[in-house]
Amino acid sequence: MEFARGTFNDAVIEPGEWVARFPRADLADARRRAQALKLIGQLDLPFAVPQVIEDRLDLPLGQAHVVISYLPGGPSETASDEAVREVLDALAGVELSEELVALLDEPLHHAGGPRTAETITELVFPLLSDDERGQAAEVLKRFADLPVIRGFVHGDLAPVNLHWQHGKITGIIDWDFACAGDPALDAAAFANYGWPLVRRVTPGLYERALTHAAMFPLTGAASALRQGADPAKYLAWFRRRCAVRAHPPTS
Repeated sequence: MEFARGTFNDAVIEPGEWVARFPRADLADARRRAQALKLIGQLDLPFAVPQVIEDRLDLPLGQAHVVISYLPGGPSETASDEAVREVLDALAGVELSEELVALLDEPLHHAGGPRTAETITELVFPLLSDDERGQAAEVLKRFADLPVIRGFVHGDLAPVNLHWQHGKITGIIDWDFACAGDPALDAAAFANYGWPLVRRVTPGLYERALTHAAMFPLTGAASALRQGADPAKYLAWFRRRCAVRAHPPTS
């Protein structure tokens, strides 16, 4: 048995069998996300989604939990264009029904939702130097200039949430950030495998993906601060980019 700490939940993992997730706060959001996961699990997707085995989010905080299925597969240090394209095309093909949208997060809910820029300014800027604040302000300006686009978005396609088998993404976990938002946000996450891949697979999303990726350290820091957690790793990530004045580096 293994233990893990996620963004919103503590988890008990029985490898190959199940994962029990215990929310640390905000049971209302946890209940909504569990309902969203049940609905997402019914979508016709070319990869597996964790299935809800037991929902006991009616219990008090500390006891409340949801048990989901364990997905086989493991991480991959490389990704083919075909594997990434299959995932992004599948997400793009999901119809945003009223029922689904009602259960999804609002975009960047964890970092303040529609007040994300204000939250970053209020919470993160005081921790930055004058030069760093100037660079962060430039990132926020780019973000504010993005068009409003709505598609089905996972919201956190980091390598840790992708389960690979035989060169394909066969399972995707951690749908807590799923939202009706800009698909370029998901494209940006695949830059973990290199920006040339993102440009090849999603040329129409590439420029917007750069801006979403530029926001990742700032939204991560804002989210950590809102939860009373340590934003140090996100600030260090942002400062590494400040050192080369590239948000994000693409080479």
